[in-house]
Parts: sequence; C-alpha cells; structure tokens
Amino acid sequence: MGETHHSELALSSVYQYQTGMPFTISVFGDTANSGTVLGENPIRANVTGKPIFGPGTHTADEWLNPAAFAAPPAFTYGNVGRNTLYGPSMRTLDLAIARSFNFTERMAFQFRAEAFNALNQVNLGTPNRFVNTPQFGSITMAMTPGAKFN
Repeated sequence: MGETHHSELALSSVYQYQTGMPFTISVFGDTANSGTVLGENPIRANVTGKPIFGPGTHTADEWLNPAAFAAPPAFTYGNVGRNTLYGPSMRTLDLAIARSFNFTERMAFQFRAEAFNALNQVNLGTPNRFVNTPQFGSITMAMTPGAKFN
C-alpha cells in the first residue's frame, strides 16, 4: 500500500476600513492665561466663517483650509466645538497565500507568503490642529507604512 502525498492551497485576506479620528482645532500654548498645561485640554481656536474644506484640501499638504480658523484674542477662549473635524480614513488589505505539502502522516512542509497593506495605500495620520503653528492643517506622518511583504 503506497502513501498518499497531497498539497493544500489556502488564500486568506483581511480588509480593514476605519473612519478618520476626530480632532479639535486648538491653539498651541495658554493664550487665555487659564493655567492650561501644554498638551492637556488646550484652548480652542475661533471659526472665521471661511470654508473649512474647498478645492485642494484633503491632501497631506493641506487637509483643511487654514484660513477657516484663527487664534482667539489674548485672554479669551475660542468658539470651535470639541472634536468637530475628522482626519483621513484608513484602508488596508492584507493577503496571505499558503501551500502545505504533506510528506508523511506526521510530516508536512508549508510555504507561506504574506503581504501587509498589499494595495500600498498611503494612510495619512491626523492633521496638525494648532492654528498658531506653521504646520497647521498639514499632515506630516502616516498612520500605516507602505506595503510589506514577508
């Protein structure tokens, strides 16, 4: 009686989609002189009435229109609501293909190839939210790296 040697092929995938993270347009520093510690519950900015999103926005260089917000006058608070804007969404597709080769009942070999973020989708991080900084409205880091193959 001869032994049977067979192989199995398996394909798996994981698609992930997340909406953007909410963020609040704020002022860097304690311009209202309220004793706010830097980075904790910052002073909010003012809405200027200009369009927040327009032509050329939703990019890494300009996620929003910087002219739509301004720092409030000294010793005052801004009128922007908390978490009123959302950053970019995130999309990733991970793929794996595996093939098993059975040599005996107890011995097998598996070849496996994996691709993370297989579509090489650039997923941007949260925009800079501080109106009184040069980077305001731009995105300077990615949420996920480019494609990776194992």
